[in-house]
Amino acid sequence: MRTGRLLTALLVCILMVSLCTPAMAYLYLREPPADWAEKDVLRLTVFDVNEGDAMLLECGGEAMMIDGGPNPFREDLKNALEARGYSHFKYFFSTHYHDDHINGLYHLMTYGFTADEFIHSYNPITIKLDKLHGRAINEADKLGIPNRKVDEGDVLYLGDARLNIHRWGEVNNANGRSLVIKLTYGDSSMLLCADIIGKTQEYFTATLPADELKADIIKYPHHGITPCNSEFLDAVDPIFAIVTNRFKDVTRTGLQLEGRGIPGRYSGDGTVYLVTDGTDWYVWQTEGVF
Repeated sequence: MRTGRLLTALLVCILMVSLCTPAMAYLYLREPPADWAEKDVLRLTVFDVNEGDAMLLECGGEAMMIDGGPNPFREDLKNALEARGYSHFKYFFSTHYHDDHINGLYHLMTYGFTADEFIHSYNPITIKLDKLHGRAINEADKLGIPNRKVDEGDVLYLGDARLNIHRWGEVNNANGRSLVIKLTYGDSSMLLCADIIGKTQEYFTATLPADELKADIIKYPHHGITPCNSEFLDAVDPIFAIVTNRFKDVTRTGLQLEGRGIPGRYSGDGTVYLVTDGTDWYVWQTEGVF
């Protein structure tokens, strides 16, 4: 009888622990099964623009472009978005004004693509001083797209996905000040690091709550040109990494990921797709294809 009571108590404890423990994300390196077509999902498409960022985020019937890559890929990006049926977005999101990020957004607008808002982090003085950002804002004005400045602590929503914005505005470096997105959908999460430098990684590691840095997926900072700070990568503790570059051009980052046992894909070698239902992830790549 005593043994039976102990067994029952043990089973109750196991049940309580399982109910209190968050679901563990599983990563599958393949396309999702057919029945996922019926699910509510979040999808990130990381386009092959060599060394540059151009990402399409879709959730709940809404879509946004996070950067648009450099000039040589503007036609490829236009055709890819048209093939997916897009001509309008909730947001054009500019992480910073460097050409390998903002040029594609500018050209999408010259082709007639529109958005509810153009999101950026710059004040009117910066808009006037920087040619690439200024022309993007001018093009948005022509199309009647309002522009909005965001900064540390702001929040955006895309469908049921929450986008927490982080930025360290005190560092004297355009990459270092670029906008970072902590994206949460159900129990799934991504940290999209734009081009932040080592000093910014150190700052975020020291100042952001641990659960705000922790993420299933990391989009490596600055195209993986240099590896992540060890402490920053420890804090993120990802199960998968996206590097917006070609593998052969970022061997040090490849060695860092291999040494930590973190699988990754390099969008410069072919467009990468990530899909989650809020718990599990499916990731696949069309190698050599935009």
